[in-house]
Amino acid sequence: MKNKIHHYFIPQEQNNFRPHLLRPHFLSFFSVLVIFAKFFVTAAFFVSYSSPTAFAAITSRQIIEFTNQARQEAGLAPLSENFTLDRAAMQKAQDMLDRGYFNHEDPDGNPPWYWLKNNGYLYSYAGENLAMDFIKAESVHQAWMNSESHRANILNPSYQEIGIGVLQGELQGKKTTVLVQFFGTTFAQEETNYPFATSLEQGSPLATELTSGLNQPQFKGEEITVTLKSEPEHSLLSKLVAYTQEFYWAILGLLSLLLLINILVKIKVQHKSIIVQTILVLILIATMISLQTHFLENISQTLKII
Repeated sequence: MKNKIHHYFIPQEQNNFRPHLLRPHFLSFFSVLVIFAKFFVTAAFFVSYSSPTAFAAITSRQIIEFTNQARQEAGLAPLSENFTLDRAAMQKAQDMLDRGYFNHEDPDGNPPWYWLKNNGYLYSYAGENLAMDFIKAESVHQAWMNSESHRANILNPSYQEIGIGVLQGELQGKKTTVLVQFFGTTFAQEETNYPFATSLEQGSPLATELTSGLNQPQFKGEEITVTLKSEPEHSLLSKLVAYTQEFYWAILGLLSLLLLINILVKIKVQHKSIIVQTILVLILIATMISLQTHFLENISQTLKII
């Protein structure tokens, strides 16, 4: 058994100083494996999401479905999609990508409701959930439901409408996906159009209430500390990417070790063809690791919510 292992790993006279694992047929086998792995991952992603537009549409629809399912299970009325809220959510998502932040407030200190105001959405109740670095909507929804404050938003009985914005881009130098979820209930107007409240009284991005008995809507939020939460992305696609990357690194490490052993054990007896061929396969594997063939393939495996 020991001799067989030596034949595969160690250059020696019995294998003509050519370890079996570095011979052309094994190197070809490794090459085919890494190329197939890349092709399989790419195909899986394209079957699921053919384009960023398809990804956004599918994710938005699923988030609304999951939200309403959770509300119905809690005995609450489902939310209806409001396209003004959709537009506000998309604008907020684009602004986060353009200016490189992930927060309820933008770098100028504007609260989430700034985007509602800009789109003419006059509300009596409003809320916002954010997520980034995800591949599947199920992972985001479950992460929100595992968070007390986000779950409270999803199951808030005061909300009647929902809007979703999903974008893929680059934030702080990394490829990512961002998701903005707006909740709202429009303000019941009688004869006049009330002006939007320009400031919040220590308002939380997570919930707002209409203060009754006033001539115009004013918004007072609960004093909730919002903290960034992270957890693994549990979707099948994210696991596929993670396992594939681990496979690449394992093969890369194995061949690098074999090449080093081959060169050092019998330094006076070298087969240049083995060294060159092995280096070419190592370059191929490194290329597969760095190559992005789908817009979601290099997304972080840890999703973040706030």
